[in-house]
Amino acid sequence: MVSWGDGEESSDYESSDSDNDALNTIYDSEYCGSDDGLPAARCKCRKVAGRFVAFEGWQTGRRFLGCDVQDGRRCDYVKWIDGEWPMNLKKALGKLWEMHGAQKHGRTSDALDHFEQKFKLHDEISKLHKDLKMAQDELKTVIGEKQMTLALKAKAEQALIDARAELDQKKLIDAHHSNMHKVLRIRAEKERDQMKQERDLMKKERDEVKADKRKLEFIIGDFLKQKEEHRSKMKKIIQIASE
Repeated sequence: MVSWGDGEESSDYESSDSDNDALNTIYDSEYCGSDDGLPAARCKCRKVAGRFVAFEGWQTGRRFLGCDVQDGRRCDYVKWIDGEWPMNLKKALGKLWEMHGAQKHGRTSDALDHFEQKFKLHDEISKLHKDLKMAQDELKTVIGEKQMTLALKAKAEQALIDARAELDQKKLIDAHHSNMHKVLRIRAEKERDQMKQERDLMKKERDEVKADKRKLEFIIGDFLKQKEEHRSKMKKIIQIASE
């Protein structure tokens, strides 16, 4: 509670052009309400002046009379009840307010940094989700295209086999009188070689599909690992923020 000296009010009145609406005040039960002096002081609005205690910078603790309009903008009437504080007290009050401002600014900066990092991590996780979805869609597309290619290739190979079989059959019919056993043996050898080539080709294609699948599984695994790492970072940040 601020203590006031007796006999100072009439001798220490000072006028000021300060804007009362911009001057911070603090409530004091021993000095509040409207001025009840005789005659009562009036502000520029012709209203009875209110009694206030300053709570700002080196003016902190000084009593003054000012505009007491509750609704609307107050006029700039200010009349100080207390004289200016001694220089050493001014310096001490100024230093305290400077320290308060620095501490408040530091807390605000820390909070802004925390929220900025939180939103940044959230954006990174959202981007990883999108990248993973795109990778999964691309994988489905690649597998679908590969299956379609294999089906078309199988049909083309079967058509080629059928055409060759028809040609071989025609040749056999035209030359069945020449050497039937020789022709049959040659045909059997050709079909055997052809089947062997087709088997090797299918095995090669199967190995390629397996290699592509392993590569895609590695990509998906890497995406999931990055997602888990970012989720762990997010949990740690939330735990730190909650502490």
